[in-house]
Amino acid sequence: MSLQILHCSDLHLDKNFNISNFARASQRKEDLNRNFGAVVEYALKNKPDMFLIGGDVFDRVSPTNASRVFVTQKIKQLKDANISVFIIGGNHDVPKFGAFPSLAIDVLSSAGLATVFSRSDRVEKQLLHVDGRTVCVSGRSYYTQFEGANPLRGVDVPLEGDYNILMIHGSLQGLNVVPSSPEMANQNPFLADDIKKGLNYLALGHFHNYFDREHMGCTIVNPGSLEKLSWAEINDEKGFVWAELHGSETSVEFVKLGTRAMEIQALNLSKDADYSPSIKDYVIESLSRLGEKENMVKINLRGLISQEQYGQLKVNEILSACRDMFFHLILDRRELEVEGYGRIFIERIDNPVEAFSKRLDSLIADAGLDENKRQLLEQVKQLGIKYLEAVK
Repeated sequence: MSLQILHCSDLHLDKNFNISNFARASQRKEDLNRNFGAVVEYALKNKPDMFLIGGDVFDRVSPTNASRVFVTQKIKQLKDANISVFIIGGNHDVPKFGAFPSLAIDVLSSAGLATVFSRSDRVEKQLLHVDGRTVCVSGRSYYTQFEGANPLRGVDVPLEGDYNILMIHGSLQGLNVVPSSPEMANQNPFLADDIKKGLNYLALGHFHNYFDREHMGCTIVNPGSLEKLSWAEINDEKGFVWAELHGSETSVEFVKLGTRAMEIQALNLSKDADYSPSIKDYVIESLSRLGEKENMVKINLRGLISQEQYGQLKVNEILSACRDMFFHLILDRRELEVEGYGRIFIERIDNPVEAFSKRLDSLIADAGLDENKRQLLEQVKQLGIKYLEAVK
């Protein structure tokens, strides 16, 4: 008997993309819905024994009613097909404050459509029987109140089945695993040696890039997000995992999904070039040759231009003229210099909460494996965020 698992994670449904065009922002949300719908359709066609979602079902704690209804409909389709669904909460699902907060995904459990392991303070479990074998599925939601906590240290992981599966939304450190977005690496971190012997499958979520590893008889799988959610993920392949457990052997297949095309191009400018009638028109003409209407495109403007050319570089007019050439266009001017001033375009300035969080994350990373120092800094971070958010 083999146990068949479909494992996905980091759906981030109802995400607010930074796109000013409302219609296209709505299309980006639909990109996420479409890919999750494709995963559900794959499951309905291939009938796995269980369907695992490793957290970050929604991109925010309080998603819209439309997104809640969409998820409920899709999970009900799986339930009606007798596919067992197990879900944990990710850092976007779990509120930062409140001892045992309710999650938007809890309604799926209340309605009898899925098993939701929503507790962050301990591991919960569910036993089921598949072809005469006992399967022990357990899970723990992301611990937002103490993001530097190791989700596997000091917890009782049940090993009561012929097959034992644990679901965690956290950061595997080591085994040559690197996240697309480095800032994720210190959130609910754990080491491979923290994995309890006897686990057959560790179902992860959190990192948006796919990886699978073997360690001490346990298959560790992180399927990544279903869609490209940031420019850091431009080179990631997106999809979900089909896994089959047969005795002590596990096979893993990564099933790819189509995603919104993203590309980064460089446009070099020079103060010595002739951009008649203006540098603005030159940029527009250059972009017109790249036009891919369904692509998200970032143009890195580089080089040294004169102050007169800078005055002609009317970015809002460029964006307006190129509005229909691309799905979404970003002009990045951080590598562009103006004669006499140097680089005058800087990154977006963080708000106080973001700046404080980044600084504490850096200090936590520097603490390495000093658990006491990490815990102290994490407490400082959470307390600081609490007071900063209170005065926003």
